[in-house]
Amino acid sequence: MKIKIGGMMAKKNSKGMRMIVIMVLAMIITILHFVTQQNYYYGHIVLRELYFLPIILGAFWFGVKGGLATSLGISILYLPHVIIHWQNFAPNDLDKILEILLFNVVAAVLGILRNREKRREHEKREAILALTGTVAHELNTPLQVVLGSSQLLQDDFEAGSVTYEDLQDIIKNLKLIRQIVKKISFKDRFSLKAYVGKTKIVNLDSG
Repeated sequence: MKIKIGGMMAKKNSKGMRMIVIMVLAMIITILHFVTQQNYYYGHIVLRELYFLPIILGAFWFGVKGGLATSLGISILYLPHVIIHWQNFAPNDLDKILEILLFNVVAAVLGILRNREKRREHEKREAILALTGTVAHELNTPLQVVLGSSQLLQDDFEAGSVTYEDLQDIIKNLKLIRQIVKKISFKDRFSLKAYVGKTKIVNLDSG
């Protein structure tokens, strides 16, 4: 329980920090828009394109809802600059309007793609957990039979004899395998750890 609560708190803190990063980026870019002189045309174009950075982060970190929330927030922040410098539908005005529309289109598309990727990752993890549960279940029954038989067979030999000690080692290892199977059967989530070379395996000791 403590591990799960700790994990939830860390996840919330991480989410909060990501939201702060997005908001700070959007605010900095907006402030630079307002303090940059209007005759620096290309400077405003660069700043306008920089808005895509928090939008991309919002979509990548929070999916379609996060991406659209970010793009709508940026549209609201950028709109006063558009209104203040409005030139009766001059080409530059049209560029700004189209850019605002593009903010939201990009956020929606990236968010949808990110949601699909997250869904595929979730389905893959669920399949792995289902497989590990099945393997643990199928291993448990024959393991208990072998362990029980080994313990009964050990009673037929004197303590301290070679055969008795060999069976003791077998029983010890069977109990170790039983603990591993138990860990597998109770896994409700998993993480990976490095194994040999670039190979990764499931970390059974993770929460």
